[in-house]
Amino acid sequence: MLIRNFFFLIFFLPFSFLKAQEITSVKCTNQLAPVLFGARKDTISSRGMADNYKTWEPGMTLLIKFMPGGSRFLRNQVIVHSREWEKFANIRFKFVPDNTPFTHIRIKLGEGLGHNSAVGTDALQKEQKDQTMNFDTLGFIDGDYYLAKIKERGIKPPFTFDHLKEELKRGPVRWQLKEIRRVVIHEFGHALGLLHEQSYPEAIKWKKTDSIYQYYMKTQGWTKQQVDFNVFEVNNIFYSNGYEYDPKSIMHYAVHPWETEDGFSVKTNYELSEGDKKIIAALYPKQPSLLSRIVPKIQVTGVGNLSVYYDTQRDGLLIVPSLAIKTNQRLGEVYFVARVANPEGFFYLTDTELFNWGGTLATYMKIPVFPNTTRIFNQNKDNPFYLFLPLYLFPQLYGKEVRITFEVFMNDVMNNHLNKLVFQSATNRLSLPARSY
Repeated sequence: MLIRNFFFLIFFLPFSFLKAQEITSVKCTNQLAPVLFGARKDTISSRGMADNYKTWEPGMTLLIKFMPGGSRFLRNQVIVHSREWEKFANIRFKFVPDNTPFTHIRIKLGEGLGHNSAVGTDALQKEQKDQTMNFDTLGFIDGDYYLAKIKERGIKPPFTFDHLKEELKRGPVRWQLKEIRRVVIHEFGHALGLLHEQSYPEAIKWKKTDSIYQYYMKTQGWTKQQVDFNVFEVNNIFYSNGYEYDPKSIMHYAVHPWETEDGFSVKTNYELSEGDKKIIAALYPKQPSLLSRIVPKIQVTGVGNLSVYYDTQRDGLLIVPSLAIKTNQRLGEVYFVARVANPEGFFYLTDTELFNWGGTLATYMKIPVFPNTTRIFNQNKDNPFYLFLPLYLFPQLYGKEVRITFEVFMNDVMNNHLNKLVFQSATNRLSLPARSY
């Protein structure tokens, strides 16, 4: 019996606040929720927090193109302001024609998508037909200017989007040039691997009250989960590359005094801070002698189908991924992991010694890799690879509908960063066979 599904690729991993539930005698947890419940977006607000494991290789030339749409003026604005990072980082941006078949970064200029970007090499997990960075053009117009124009016409509140569209038809668009520059620099910071600076550990004492959630719902349309991620999430200090908290960073939110316990506030930052320049120069050093902070990195490329087979003779599942992994000059431990979840996305829990990944039902394998190499799995008939899960050891699963995940984890032993998730995918619902006896 063959069960086949295509990879579902993750752009950003969302939070889900589901609770575990009982299924016969087996419990489930919500670790698969990131795959099942969609991608969380970055923010439209604006140093130096960085994910060292998602930076590009120093000295690279990143190929960048625009997706269909977007005026020549806005395209030029993106090109000009993105190059601010090139002044301090050993990285180059090459903007190529729209029909270029392969690019590292793809930009969509449009309405309603927000301002957001994949973080560093996460962009490689997006298909070439999809953008990796969005700029919401409506967020660039001079709202105060058009509001005044609408009022001059004698229109009384509430004002609608139709009022704005009507006003935009009356002449050349009035842009907020300072805001365009800020957002472009901010999003390209993400594209180089930088995170939000307000996520620096213990930097901000947020109130986390209902009024905060209501404020972001009203101004950004965010749910509680999105506020928790975009505003309150704290990252590991290792991602800061060893530098101190920088409230002047272009990667920092504006923070109002009423949002914090101690009245702390941060104004909107429109330019790279000295901290921004320092960290990007450390992550992308122009001198080889400064490469001491480079960590092991794994890039997942060439993603193909994820196939799941039921092997009748061995009474178990064969999970067959198709992908390639590329390593940098630092060696880390790489694990391929396949886990079982129920249709709602809750992983099955287990206390067995074998087939256990962090307390969840799984089959996994440590994959031997070498520095500066690319290893291909199941993209041709040579060197076949699969993960095996003996179904007969877990009789509760017979006849169940399940989802199978495939994940790539990496351990950076030197820096004590273990189980770093590099890639994650999941099938649709699969029906497992009933027991034959």
